[in-house]
This record gives sequence, C-alpha cells and structure tokens, in this order.
Amino acid sequence: MATYKSSAGAVLQPGNQINRLSGYNDEGVFGWPGIEAFELIGFAKVSNLSADKASYKSFDLTVPSPDRRPDDRVRDDRTSLVVQASSDRPAYIYGASIGIAQDLPAGGLATFPASPVTADLGGTTGELLLLGPNNGGSPFGVPSTQLNGLAAATSTITAGSSLFAQGAGDTTVADIPFWTSVTSTIARADAANSMMYKVTADTTFKVFNVDAVTDTSVNGDGVFISQDDSDAGRAAYILGRVNYLRPAKGVSWNDIQGFVDFPSQVGGGDA
Repeated sequence: MATYKSSAGAVLQPGNQINRLSGYNDEGVFGWPGIEAFELIGFAKVSNLSADKASYKSFDLTVPSPDRRPDDRVRDDRTSLVVQASSDRPAYIYGASIGIAQDLPAGGLATFPASPVTADLGGTTGELLLLGPNNGGSPFGVPSTQLNGLAAATSTITAGSSLFAQGAGDTTVADIPFWTSVTSTIARADAANSMMYKVTADTTFKVFNVDAVTDTSVNGDGVFISQDDSDAGRAAYILGRVNYLRPAKGVSWNDIQGFVDFPSQVGGGDA
C-alpha cells in the first residue's frame, strides 16, 4: 500500500468539493464564511450467523477509501469514523443518519443486480440500532430531557418482525436542531431538540444495539444474517453519516500575503 498524505486540513470552495474524497480527507467546505462544514459517511459489514449474535452488538464504522483502483489504492480505508475537534476549534454536530444498505435500484428489474450483495439484518423485534458518539465502548443514550444537544448527534432504527430490513433508515433524533418555540420563559425543555452537540476533542462515532434510545449500555441481543444469505455470499451493511461544523482556522499571513504590495503592472505599483 502506497503512503499518502491524509488529513491535510484543506478547506474547499463549494464548487471544488468532491464529497467522498473531501470527507475521507477531513476537508471542510467553506460555504459560510468563518465556518467549515463536514460530512463523514461510513459502514459496518455484518456477516455472522445467529449463533454468534451475542458477540455482535457494537460496531466501528469504516470510512471507505475514495480510490476505486484495486491495484493502486493510495489511500487505505479508515477503520473508524472520527469527528475532529479541539478546545480551540470545537465541533458542533448537527446531523446523524443510520440505515441498512440495499442493492440498487430498489424495486428495479428482477435481474438487477445480477449478484445481490446486501442482506437483511436479523435482530430482536423492538430493539434499536443507535448511531452516536462512543463513551468508552457504550452509547451516551439520549435522555428524555436534553442537557447538551445529544439528540442532534444520534440516529436510530428499530427492528420489526425480527429484522432491520434492507433500505430501512432514519435521520437525526432531533432532526435539524433549530429553535422553533419557547414558553413564557426560556426553559431547559424548550431546547430539548434544538441544540447542536458540541465536542472539544476528537470523537469516535459507533453503532450500538440497544433496547431503547435512553440506554447507556450495549444491552441488545445482537445482530446477524440468515444462513441462506451467508451461503449465497451476501452480507448486511450498516450505514452511518455524521454532519458537523467547526470554526475556521484563525486568520493568517497565508490568507493575504499574495495581495500585499503586489505590482499591478511591470515597473508599476499599486498607486
């Protein structure tokens, strides 16, 4: 595998953004002056059977390499989905989404794709798959009364009829965390789903199998695929997306040096 410089920290103008490459390289988009916007998308492949489900309750998300060349892939897959942040430049997470992959086009010709690769994900009816920040191997859970905007960084889907079916998915628990109403006085309950989730250090996002969105332990029964899908070489793919904002880096000489005392014509000046 070739060595490649990653996480260079570039900030792209909107017209220059290539979504998969930009997200992989941790490159923000300069769409709002002074703010960098980020999107990270990852997956977890599940291929174990029901007998082993108890060992498959939490999952790291792989951020895939944007390179499609199997013989010259200069960027390795990232083995975890990490929101980058620091005390000087915190991250404000405003969106999360979780889903189960489905071969495309869904509902299309019966012969497409010729070799299906995705499978339903077996689970326990009523249990959840929760995408959210990792708390030492466990989810934080989303309390009924929000204190810090955690709902904006969390997304869930629920198993029905013992399945997390292909194509199932949902967006953030809090939707887009914008204020929509207040009572006669601004109270904590008014902000329940109206805050972004702020982190001041690099934060890993994982998927957890839990009984309820409020749970703070990985207490689900585990997930699996069917024997038929396994025999056919198929797998289930859990998908996750996280969106966040960061303050732009402070102004520097590089932002302006090319425009200072630059002659407007040969032998001339700016006057």
